[in-house]
Parts: sequence; structure tokens; C-alpha cells
Amino acid sequence: MQSLSEYLDIFVRVCAVYACMFVLFILNIISVSAPLSITIDVPFMLMTFYYWSIYRPTLIPPALVFSAGICLDLLSGWPVGLNAFIFLVLRHNVASQRIFLTGQPFMVIWFGYMIVGSGALFMQWLLFGLMRLQWNSLEPVFLSAFISILIFPIISLVLHLSHKILPEIQGQYSAVT
Repeated sequence: MQSLSEYLDIFVRVCAVYACMFVLFILNIISVSAPLSITIDVPFMLMTFYYWSIYRPTLIPPALVFSAGICLDLLSGWPVGLNAFIFLVLRHNVASQRIFLTGQPFMVIWFGYMIVGSGALFMQWLLFGLMRLQWNSLEPVFLSAFISILIFPIISLVLHLSHKILPEIQGQYSAVT
């Protein structure tokens, strides 16, 4: 039987992880201007959902992923439901490969993000074009994918450190110790 202080400790640890996710959500809304008037959106939420889909998918239930996608769409001007759909597909596909991915070295996880993240950004571009029946240049998509691949190790390290403060899962397998 756990005491109130133990429950409070667990609550604070989980809130710290969600606070980290919230900061990444806010950073996701910010666009960076590059030379030649190209706007680059760094997909921090893609990185976040990719990481947590591997190491603690119960931390990001589909309802949370969907809600985050809808909020991101509303705040960033994307068609409502576009990011929610992409995030849910990402979460499902990555979580279904969780058993394989948890035992892999970081380079495999990073390579997996290269494929999944680039695919998600391309799917976002494709679906946005289908909705408008007009496709924009692929250059911002390639730049966003390139930058997100470069900074994924840093974001992964931040998420790993926040993962370290989570309590152990009793009676279940845990991917990261």
C-alpha cells in the first residue's frame, strides 16, 4: 500500500514529463525564417511522439495524441485534423514496432526517426496539397526534415532524461532503465 507522499511523488514526476512535452509543443508552434524567405517548422511533436511511442506508449494515449494534433492545427494554421491524423498514424506504427526498437542501439532509433519523421513530413505536405488541390514547394519539407534529423539526438537526450525521472513500471517490461 502506497502512502500519500509516494502518490504525490509519482504525480510530480509524471507532471515533469508532461511539462517537458508541453515545452516541445510550444517550440513546435514557432517557425524559424531561413534565407530566401523560407519558413522552417521543426516538428518537435513528431520527435516527442516517436520517442514516447517506443519507450512509454502508455504515457501518450491516442486521445492525448489526437488532442495535441488538433491543438497544434488550431494554433499553427494547419487544416484541423491533419496533424492529429499524422500523429495517430505515427504513434500506431511506431508502437507496433516497439518490441523490436527497444533493444536497438541509438543509431537504429535515429535511423528509424529519419525514415518515420521524413515520411510524416512528406505525408503532411501531400495531404495539405490534396486538401487545397495545390502543392507548395518541397524545399521547406526537405529543410524541416534535415533539421529535425540533426536535432533529434538532442531532443531524444532531453526526453531520455525526463524518462529517467519516471517511476518504474511494476509487473510490466520497461524499455529504458
